[in-house]
Amino acid sequence: MSLLSLHAADLGYRGRAVLRQVSFSVSAGDWHILHGANGAGKSTFLRSMVGSLPLVCGRRDISDGLRLASLPQAASLDAVFPLTVTDVVKMGLWHGKKLFQRETDDDRVQIATNLKRVGLETYGTRLFAELSGGQKQRVLLARAMCAKPQVLILDEPTTALDMASRRRYDESLRELRDGGTALVIATHEHEGWPSDSRHWVIGDGGITHE
Repeated sequence: MSLLSLHAADLGYRGRAVLRQVSFSVSAGDWHILHGANGAGKSTFLRSMVGSLPLVCGRRDISDGLRLASLPQAASLDAVFPLTVTDVVKMGLWHGKKLFQRETDDDRVQIATNLKRVGLETYGTRLFAELSGGQKQRVLLARAMCAKPQVLILDEPTTALDMASRRRYDESLRELRDGGTALVIATHEHEGWPSDSRHWVIGDGGITHE
């Protein structure tokens, strides 16, 4: 059953389409890999899937109560605010909660567990702004894990990772997918993905199965 889908949708800005007649469907446990040159429309596609960018035309369907999370490029974040790693990961627990609701013991366990899953269990008190790009990306993944998403959309998540960090990151993604989370990933990386992942090319104003 589809959790999130686009139907004959034109995607773009201010009524001008960048990608045309896009039909795309995401179901539980899917692993979609999106390739394309810079400027081809990958971010436009991801923003349209998330719902932060209105469609030029067509239809976007989303299942009732869907837990949808997105993970932006770490370089796109404003790291001026003095947030600790724990503060950032905690944001994944906000869904359905009041902004200033007291942190519970279960919240603290989830934060610690997910930081350990991405190999940053000793970084809780560090300032997010002081981390490397790869470490920031792993913190953002821990934040997404706390949200327990049914669909997770990621924009260039492995760009700043060294080989060891990439292995740990991939393990974390596989844990999520094995738990039923659907993954939609825009990347320049063609290697290292599971054999059952589906690959797509964004370019020439559309999206095609590779």
